[in-house]
Amino acid sequence: MKKIWMMILGVSLLFMLAACGGSSEEASETSGEETSSKEPTVETIEEGKFTFGFSGLYKPFNFEDIDGNLTGFEVELGEAIAKEMGLEPNPVATQDFGALIEEVNSGRLDAIMGSMTITEERSEAIDFSDPYYRGGGVVYVHKDNNDIKSTDDLEGKTIGVIASSTHEQSALEFITEDTLATYSSDVVALQDLAAGTGRLDAAIVDKFVGHMQIEEEDMPIKPISERLNDEEIGAGFKKGNEELVKEFNRALQAVIDNGTYDEISNKWFGENILE
Repeated sequence: MKKIWMMILGVSLLFMLAACGGSSEEASETSGEETSSKEPTVETIEEGKFTFGFSGLYKPFNFEDIDGNLTGFEVELGEAIAKEMGLEPNPVATQDFGALIEEVNSGRLDAIMGSMTITEERSEAIDFSDPYYRGGGVVYVHKDNNDIKSTDDLEGKTIGVIASSTHEQSALEFITEDTLATYSSDVVALQDLAAGTGRLDAAIVDKFVGHMQIEEEDMPIKPISERLNDEEIGAGFKKGNEELVKEFNRALQAVIDNGTYDEISNKWFGENILE
């Protein structure tokens, strides 16, 4: 009888050890999963997602590729920042740069990542993150135009700019509103300029946008100025959303420190556009 009880006890111990071993393995696997993904620490309009918006008409910063997928520098940077925050990236193209502030203030976007320059006027309507790139407008003309050689030749000319952009103010330093033409995107303005129809004499666009249109699209345009000003571009948030702004800034600095920012910037521009 004693032997039988000893055998039963031995079998029980084996089952207990096997069970403990399985739990240990599962705990280890669970622990590994936790260390490889970050838990979100901020509230967003859709749980577990970071919804960031842009016009989708601003190549190479944000646009649709030939397959209809959203891509560009800001799309990839937004995705990297979202993942650093432990959130699923949800990029949204609004098709309207001028409506972005309303989109974020009405709760349809967590943030604007659409090449919006940080200005005092805009800071009254939304809160900005730290800058994530630096840019500035450049004056372009048709490559066959030899009459406009510098900004001194712009008086009385028709200049195209993106509506509600800082380039409007830049243009009005040289012309009046009567000869200001506004467009849905810089690329559309440049296409009008390149068509040579006479509707535009010049266009003011970001230097990176103009450079890409010349290099990749062989657009018949040329710059006739350096940057008109130096602008800092940041993400825009609904007023008072301090925790999300703080977490965005932390995540932005993290992707800068770990080399992700440099990798994305060099992919699209061949240089770091924050420095």
